[in-house]
Amino acid sequence: MSTQDDGARGAHGMRRKLMTGASAVVALALIGAGVFYATGGYDDWQADRSLDRACDGLLDTSELKALLGADRLHSKGADPAHCSVSDPGDGHASLRVEITRGAAPARLLGTLRRDSPHIGGTLMSPVGNGRPAILKTSAQMAAASGALACGPGESDSLTVVMTAVRDGSGTALDQPDQRARLARALAGTLDRTAEQWHCASGPAGSGRITTVPDDTTRTLKTAGRTTGTCKGIASSAYEAAADGPAPVEDCVLADASGTRLFQLSAYYGPYVKAARLETVRGKRFLTEAGGTDGVYWTTSACKDGAALFSVETLFDEEKKDFRPADPKLQRAALKTFAENSAKRHGCPSPRTLPTD
Repeated sequence: MSTQDDGARGAHGMRRKLMTGASAVVALALIGAGVFYATGGYDDWQADRSLDRACDGLLDTSELKALLGADRLHSKGADPAHCSVSDPGDGHASLRVEITRGAAPARLLGTLRRDSPHIGGTLMSPVGNGRPAILKTSAQMAAASGALACGPGESDSLTVVMTAVRDGSGTALDQPDQRARLARALAGTLDRTAEQWHCASGPAGSGRITTVPDDTTRTLKTAGRTTGTCKGIASSAYEAAADGPAPVEDCVLADASGTRLFQLSAYYGPYVKAARLETVRGKRFLTEAGGTDGVYWTTSACKDGAALFSVETLFDEEKKDFRPADPKLQRAALKTFAENSAKRHGCPSPRTLPTD
């Protein structure tokens, strides 16, 4: 046998080994791909890619799985004004988000379930940490919102509002760690949006949020024991922590047994217009100050626009009527509440209420 024949056989054997090796690599790749698909790896990868694009990339998604109690989340809608993330499987976890520049969402307070202050059970709490933001939480649902003044006019405001529903297997949303996660999601989204939309005011605050003020809105405090939004008012009350940048502040006055009688509210930025448009008595609040029949209001000329302060009688579900007015108490309470709130926000003293 010639040397040439030996060389040919050697080359053929080498090609066969290479083809066999290549086939093995392809087979392993196919097996790996099959395992990747079968174990849900591809779905996870797709979901994570989807999250990165949530709300045109403005939504801070870093802690949403822990917040909502979902192993996988998928985003829907690229328009920041109407976007969401949810569990693509059988879970009920979801987060709906509205991010706007200029006109605030059409139902800003309604989305927060804060458009019925005359009922008296909807007190907002501040996010704290120097953030112009608020939140309200229950075990299953939560809402949060914040706003930045990016310029001198109403058309320059930036507003974010989000509502969360957790999966039944997740941690209750009213737990301290969960409240902090929601606050971080909101603050992170505000910061991203301020940067990408070139908001002149810059980030919504500084530093990472580790804790938020306790939710004290369900705890009755006796007269003289209030330290937050109801401080200085001579009445038993339900109050939230007092925080300078909070764009909505609430205080509910009660009798000694805890029966809710009057709601005090403060609104700043885009929440002023929302209060006038969305609340039952909002159309009364169009003038600088006024009131009668158990509803009183005043305003303060803050640098980013007028702030609105109001006090109103609450609705009695049993009697199907509003509780009796107490003009002396209400007017005195509104004066104290409005002055304290305006001072925290760096606004001048509110206008004097006219007499009845």
